[in-house]
Amino acid sequence: MGEVHCTRMKILARALAALLLGLFLAVPGQAQDRIGVILMHGKQGSARDARSGLPSIASALQDTGDLTIVPLMPWSSGGWESIKTTVDQAFDLIDGYAAQLRSQGATRIVVGGHSLGANIALSYAVERGNVAGVVMAGPGHSPGGLMQSSDAARRTLERARELVKAGQGDASLSGPDSNQGNTITLSTTAAAYASWMNPRGKASMDAQAPRLPVGIPLLMVVGEKDPSFRRAQPVWYDAAPRNPYSRFVTVGADHFTTPFAASKQIVDWINGLPR
Repeated sequence: MGEVHCTRMKILARALAALLLGLFLAVPGQAQDRIGVILMHGKQGSARDARSGLPSIASALQDTGDLTIVPLMPWSSGGWESIKTTVDQAFDLIDGYAAQLRSQGATRIVVGGHSLGANIALSYAVERGNVAGVVMAGPGHSPGGLMQSSDAARRTLERARELVKAGQGDASLSGPDSNQGNTITLSTTAAAYASWMNPRGKASMDAQAPRLPVGIPLLMVVGEKDPSFRRAQPVWYDAAPRNPYSRFVTVGADHFTTPFAASKQIVDWINGLPR
């Protein structure tokens, strides 16, 4: 009787082990490794704007088992013109979205975006360092170019720096910016203007690209009709330390439609990230 009982227990143990192994192999993305992706829209953009392609990219990633979020960022349409959030405060917001994805089961975080969203994805990866990859689609926002082309912007930045140095970073300040050739007047604070418009600051891809950790792969996608097409690879992509999985991709699109045109390449690249 004892031998029969022992045999039955062994059979049950093997069956249970087989069942658990089957469940483990059936959902490897959930049991072993699940990617969480934060996709950020561009300057004066929207999280729900289908034209950018970000919502469709998020949907495609979800279909493959990834966790995604396309948040409304402080630089949205109507938000950028009166932005009071600094770059560092934007990083804090992204920290919150990353924590949300991890609470849902993400084991790795990818940050990406379009235009200014791509810019901040790069800078966030440099600042935090704990991301699995960076996706930059149609990267934009060039403080250095603005300062070279606008005397008013240079004067405003100097004034902003003076106020911040004097402990008056919350002081109201108006100053110029541009978005794809269109002039914008920002009604902001000294701290925010100094943060976003510093040519060597955290919103400057010229300054941040060389600082990207080599362990973080970078996907940069640029449209052939984008005004930054000739600048993107030599100034930003090539300046970043080269990870073996990093890629530079061009598509036949303009600045605004680049993410949509590259949606398949973006989804495939994220899901192919080395573990």
